[in-house]
Amino acid sequence: MIKVAHAPLDSDLSIFSQWLSSQGVENRIIEELGEQVLLIENESLKFQVEQALQRYLTDSEFKCHLDHAPKEKLIPPQLEALYPRAMPSEAPFIYIFMLLSVVFAALTDFGNGGPVLRAFLILDPFNLVVEGVAVDLNTLYGRIQGLLITLEQGQIWRLISPDFIHFNVMHITFNLLMLWVLGGQLEIQKGSLAFLALVVFVSAISNVAQLLETGFLFGGLSGVVYGLVGYCWLWKHFEPRIFFPDILMKFSLVWLILGYTPMTEWLGWGRMANAAHLYGLISGLVWGGVTLAMRSKKLPKSSSSQ
Repeated sequence: MIKVAHAPLDSDLSIFSQWLSSQGVENRIIEELGEQVLLIENESLKFQVEQALQRYLTDSEFKCHLDHAPKEKLIPPQLEALYPRAMPSEAPFIYIFMLLSVVFAALTDFGNGGPVLRAFLILDPFNLVVEGVAVDLNTLYGRIQGLLITLEQGQIWRLISPDFIHFNVMHITFNLLMLWVLGGQLEIQKGSLAFLALVVFVSAISNVAQLLETGFLFGGLSGVVYGLVGYCWLWKHFEPRIFFPDILMKFSLVWLILGYTPMTEWLGWGRMANAAHLYGLISGLVWGGVTLAMRSKKLPKSSSSQ
């Protein structure tokens, strides 16, 4: 057996051990160096068991459910212990974003053109004229000028609408999967309005950054996904209920670096929206830091009033 996790001696892990057995995970609990040590047989389940135990020790609602449930119905499947799987009634915005992405992928034939595509790009290149002269979007100054004109015209939705443009099946599949896993749990745990505020903040920054770096022809939820990665990575250090495997941050950073090389084009995947990825990650970290700071300010007030 291998060591999976440690717990204080005063923690009663008997129910948790029974639950593991009910899931087909052979386990044993021993005492070592003044702590309880959880051992399991199957090394491939190490990460899942670690996360489930962490949630059992920190999430009182989850612990209460296990402690009072009949032994034969201790908990639904294993993944339920890792993160909540979002349903439309619990996370409506997630499903709205997914539906919009699929609909606009179909309407634009995966970004191949047409009036619908122009309506959702961050700028409409055919509608930017100053004193009878078309704005030169090949320059940084021209792109800034085009953005200001667009906002002055009241087309504020264009800061967000590029999120729903995707250019191939792999692009949309990966983005929607990550949105469902990371974003779904956040909308359930933080609330729909808080989640929407995070998405709007990250989208606006990442999309404007991509416009200023490369131009107006880009799209996808990748910037939002990177924002969710940054937010979840930061919050998981303070709130164990947030599901976020450490390997996902490493993968995201490797993919970010890879995007600044020609390799993705050599492999036929096209150019990456590197600025959207980078500034999406940064804005997610910033939003996470701000919300954590706001929470820490509230904690002393609530404890002093008791």
